[in-house]
Amino acid sequence: MNSGLSEMELAALHNIGEGRDPFGECHARGDYGKCMLALASLRRAGLIDHHDRLTDAGRGVLTSSAA
Repeated sequence: MNSGLSEMELAALHNIGEGRDPFGECHARGDYGKCMLALASLRRAGLIDHHDRLTDAGRGVLTSSAA
């Protein structure tokens, strides 16, 4: 299923869901800005809360992307 998320957003969501650092995919200085934008987008979409924890909607996206 296409979740409509960018590769960076989906990676951050997976990292959060697995209890890892959401910035695990950021390896260069330019990646940090992309990671911040991805987190902001995930918050606006209601997939993570302001503490960078998954919401029920975020868990649903992870479940559907794994299927």
